[in-house]
Amino acid sequence: MAVDAFTGPFIAFGQAATSADYNPDIGGSSLFYAGAGFLDPRLPYTYLPGEAQSAIDFGWLGFDNITTLSAVPYSAAAAAIVASANPTSATLSLVTANSSTTGVYYSTVFTRADTGATDTVLALDAYASVTGTVANGILTVTTSTNQMPIGPGMVVLATTGTVSQGTALGSQVIAQLTTTGTYSTVSQGTTGTYQLTGNLTATSGTVTLAYQMPSQCAVPNNVQTPSMANWSPQALLGRAVSVTAASGATYTTATVNGYDIYGYPMSEAITLTAGSAVNGRKAFKYIKSVVLSGGTADTTHAYSVGTADVFGLPLRSDTFGDIIVNYATSLVASTLVTAATGYLPADRTTPSATTADVRGTYAATSSSGANKLIVRQSPQAYMAPYTTGLFGSTQYYNF
Repeated sequence: MAVDAFTGPFIAFGQAATSADYNPDIGGSSLFYAGAGFLDPRLPYTYLPGEAQSAIDFGWLGFDNITTLSAVPYSAAAAAIVASANPTSATLSLVTANSSTTGVYYSTVFTRADTGATDTVLALDAYASVTGTVANGILTVTTSTNQMPIGPGMVVLATTGTVSQGTALGSQVIAQLTTTGTYSTVSQGTTGTYQLTGNLTATSGTVTLAYQMPSQCAVPNNVQTPSMANWSPQALLGRAVSVTAASGATYTTATVNGYDIYGYPMSEAITLTAGSAVNGRKAFKYIKSVVLSGGTADTTHAYSVGTADVFGLPLRSDTFGDIIVNYATSLVASTLVTAATGYLPADRTTPSATTADVRGTYAATSSSGANKLIVRQSPQAYMAPYTTGLFGSTQYYNF
């Protein structure tokens, strides 16, 4: 069925204040099947009049206390992006192997949001490896080696099990059907059964999955004929980059180039400190390159690049009071973050290579990999009508 779209705004009123017309249901609430929320106003995610039915329009479910993050971050890893080594050039060599330990995925099909061009990147907190069988599109996961729960939108990359029906590559997770996990651990939601697109059938083996690009980080409203999708709080986890320079290292700056959770390009210049690790302040989801500069050329000291326990907020936040953060070790526990320690609001100065994140960040006070991070955000009235109000200023980039 095609999307019904109208130019707004709309008002649903009980009865006109100046009219004698009587409405006996004036106190009735308006109900919307499958909910309602903010339409993403940015290209290529918004609705365009006359668009094809296959064009998917994206948005956030809800208007207030929107769950923007509900994810288990992988443990911060100092060399997840660049292994520790003496550089042979100023441009460091990114890792090329997918890892269920760090969650890094090497994506060659990433699509930029600003131009639509493809790029080769490392996707952070985007990869899962499990043992399971598939029967007519139902994936049964028996064991998992990753920390991150499988979520809707993830794409099957491959299976070592023998395929007797359908195709593994490209089958997409629609929803979780059952679970065999336990509520005492944050990884509940990993083992169990999942509905896939298609009719894949395969014997038991290692099944690998990933979020390859931003468009997969959303839950479609209708899998058969998708036309709208809600951004998934399970998938949109961006985080700061950490750069470690060995004692005696002479380069002074590491410039990280990549993309945010929505696929928009961004760059950050991180000032290095020899003999220690330094965290950046911008939240990346995809890494394109890391380039060293400043000081003197250095091929005799090791440098590594990894992930930090600093997480990006998917919607712009101007004050700690407009977000609610829960960071708990159990799905039945409530560890509400009541202090603003670690919180940075959206940077509303002119974006540059050294400014902070345009939507804001939260730095966890305890290690990732052992906690589920849930963030709820409430856009303010002055933010709702504007792209910049919802998503922050246009990211700075220089590549």
